[in-house]
Order: sequence, then structure tokens, then C-alpha cells
Amino acid sequence: MSFHAIGDLAQYMNTRRHSANLQSRIGQLTQELSTGRTSDVTRSLNASFGHLADVEHQITLNSAFKTAATEASVQAGAMQSVLDMVQKQVTDISGTAMLAGNGMDGPALAAAAATARGGLDSMVAALNTGVAGRPVFGGTGLDNAPLISGADMMNAVLAAVSPAGDAASVIAALDAFFDTPGGGFDTEVYVGGDQNFSAFQLGGGESVQLSIRADDDALKAVLKDTVMAALAGESSLSLNHGERSSLLQKAGNSMLSTVDGVSRIRSDLGVAEARIDQSVARIGAERTSLSMVRNELMSVDPFETATALEQAQLQLETIYTLTARTSRLNLVNFL
Repeated sequence: MSFHAIGDLAQYMNTRRHSANLQSRIGQLTQELSTGRTSDVTRSLNASFGHLADVEHQITLNSAFKTAATEASVQAGAMQSVLDMVQKQVTDISGTAMLAGNGMDGPALAAAAATARGGLDSMVAALNTGVAGRPVFGGTGLDNAPLISGADMMNAVLAAVSPAGDAASVIAALDAFFDTPGGGFDTEVYVGGDQNFSAFQLGGGESVQLSIRADDDALKAVLKDTVMAALAGESSLSLNHGERSSLLQKAGNSMLSTVDGVSRIRSDLGVAEARIDQSVARIGAERTSLSMVRNELMSVDPFETATALEQAQLQLETIYTLTARTSRLNLVNFL
């Protein structure tokens, strides 16, 4: 009769190995039960990672689209705020200019011109607004503000209109400066990019391009009318009171129509904002759906996990009990 046995040290090491394995298993099952997610993805997916990899890729793309939509929303909001301020400035200056240009005395005329001059500085500063270090009205010109300062703009305009001896000549010089392609405005005032910034990709085949630049015709018209009203107060121009009043009257009347151009681009921008908001909602819904699929792929059955945990704990308790009983054995008790 053959008899096989293992030594005490080997038995001790074998018991210790089983105990360590069970403790590790209990820790793993406890984590899975508390998180609801498997700690062994390979075992859970039977080493088939294709679907999970695709879901993870879609989630990564979704995150990129969410970032783009957020940036687009911030930029569009900044643009809308600036254009709102410009529109209000034009409306205020228009009323003041028409009132002062309608036969008012010298102080009232000077005050209206000063109001236009201050409004010009405010408009230029607003149109030079940047978001995250990038000018929003500068197109692809990212290194500097799209417009020179209001003071520099007035100096450039004065150099162009100074030969004029009457209001009609001043207006003609302003038209040439602002409206001629490659004229003073394009070469001296607008220093932004000549191309629109690339469209924001929002996923699902959708994109939105915020293509409003400070050299937009509507904004150029607003700046020209504001400069015209401000020139009425320039002492360096050899204009009499009537001609200065004529400048104010012309600027105020023109603003009534040019402000409609600002309203138009604000309306177009509003449509873009609505599309961005819809994309944000869609991207959020897609994110939720993808997260649910990923959780489903990596989830564990809580009942099966709890049962396995209870079995592992029972096995570990059994090992502890057997170890305790074995440790009490001695030769006297055996005999």
C-alpha cells in the first residue's frame, strides 16, 4: 500500500497560496460589487474588444465635438454681445447727430461730435474683443487686434480728408477711404486676416462658420458714419458751422439705414447660435447613449457577483478553521 504525503512546510506554503488567492479574489469581487463594473475586462468580453474599442473611439470624437461646440458657443455669444453694443451706440449717436445737425448752436454741435468720437473708441475696442487670446472679428489674423485704435483711425482719416474744403468733399473723401477696395480702410485701418476662420466641426456632418469680420460692409458703414459725425467737431478742418451741421445731419440719417446692416448680421449670427445650441443638445444625448453602452459592456451581474463573493469568503473562513485545528495537533493527542 502506497502512501503520499507532503511536508509541513510545503503544506504551509500551499495553504498560504490558496489564502492569498482567495483574499485577492474577495478584493476584486468587492470592488466589482461596489462599482458595478468588471475589474477584468478581458474575461468579461471574452477577449473580444472590437465593440468596446469602437465605443471608446466614438466617445473620444464626441468629446472633441463637445469642445468645438463649446468654443463656438462662447465665440458666438461674444460676437452677439459686441454687435449689440455697436447697434446701441449707433442708435444713440444717430439721434444726437440728427438733433444737433438740425440747426443747433455751436456747443450742441461740438457735444454731438464728441459723443460720436467717444462712441468710435468704444466700437473699435469692442470689435477688437478677443476670446481665449483670439480676436473674434479678425478672421485668420490671430496675432493682433483687427482694427487700429480709434485715435489712429481718426488720424488716418484726417490725412485723407484734410484737403477737402466743404462738407460734400469731406463725404466724398470718406467714401473713397472706406468703400474703395484696397483703399485707406483696407490698408491702414483693418489689420486682421483676409480669410474667415475655419468652421467649427460639430459632428453628425454639421459645422458652423462664424465668418463676421471687422471689415464686413455693414460694420465699415457704421464706422464711416461714426467718423463722419466725429469730423464735425475737428477744428483742423476748415469748415463753417453750416457745413459741420451738414456732416452731422448726413451721418445721423445714414446711420438709420446702416444700423439695419448690423441687425442683419446679428440675425444671421442668431441662426448660427441656434444651430450651435441644437448641436450641443445632440452631442450631450450621444454622450449619454455611448456611456450607457460602455457601462453595459463593462458591467457585472450584482447577484452573481454577490454569490461569488460569499463563496470566496466561505472558502477563506474554511481555510482559517482548518489551519487553526491543524495548529493544535501534537503527538500526545494523537497517541
